Amino acid sequence: WYEIYFTNPTCPPEAERQGGLDETLAADIAQAQRQVDVAAFDFDAVPMVDALIALEQRGITVRVVTDEDNADQSSINRLRRNGISVMEDGRSALMHDKFVIIDDRITWTGSLNYTSNGVYCNNNNLVRFDSARLAANYTAEMDEMIAGEFGPTSPQNTPNEQLTVNGVRLENYFAPETEIAPILTDLVSQARSEILFMAFSFTLEPLGEAMLDRAAAGVVVQGVFETTGSETEFSYYPLMADAGLPTLQVRQDGNPRIMHHKVIIIDRETVVFGSYNFTANANDSNDENVVIVHDPTFASYFVEEFQAVWDEAKNP
Repeated sequence: WYEIYFTNPTCPPEAERQGGLDETLAADIAQAQRQVDVAAFDFDAVPMVDALIALEQRGITVRVVTDEDNADQSSINRLRRNGISVMEDGRSALMHDKFVIIDDRITWTGSLNYTSNGVYCNNNNLVRFDSARLAANYTAEMDEMIAGEFGPTSPQNTPNEQLTVNGVRLENYFAPETEIAPILTDLVSQARSEILFMAFSFTLEPLGEAMLDRAAAGVVVQGVFETTGSETEFSYYPLMADAGLPTLQVRQDGNPRIMHHKVIIIDRETVVFGSYNFTANANDSNDENVVIVHDPTFASYFVEEFQAVWDEAKNP
């Protein structure tokens, strides 16, 4: 009922980019029988664009939402020229989601922007869920955005925030109509032995303080920060690097491009992932989604990815 994917960001020249997750997604989109929804902060992945246009030509419903800052690119113009209506958020805060819903049943979500760089150059995660109840949450969010409801004033109407799929407990939240910071802070505060994280951007005070508190209590805390921005005034990288706590270790990432994960793994049994950076903007302003999976097997794949990113990261 789930498949977990991670990018292999070797960043080959444009002409040699093939076999990536954009093609995996496109192949799944091509199977659609009734409807495909795409919410994409940034969207230039040609295989996916081609797949959506082919569906539209077959008479299958295609709905696309994007961020207005990225709406003027050739991929979006191609969709529009081929009869697909693309909704823009029309505000300065971001429509930062990256999800695809197929036939009210399959949901793809994660940190991956549907761009060539996202797939081939940046570290990203992407998960495919087969669950009608989870898909219903994303469809409710998509319906809102198609109706022009973005940001903090959009309705808080996720039908299944807590759900169990095949015996595994999941939580699913949409910011900013739901405040996600307290939920993540509570989770982190309950960590018994270990917190692992990978953060493209991490400035969110309650979350950072909760991690420092757990480290002070002897919990192992290990994190990798995207190097860009990690030295800025509000980043938790310097605060954690200089905390002087024996169980706390942080590194800057080793990918010359972008380490784009937004992942927290707690006690190797709970994983937090999605579009939500650990920032006030993600919490208060942007349209974002988060999935929390409580399952050691699911978590083990993310631990493996963490280990690879950690091993590649730079020692302070």
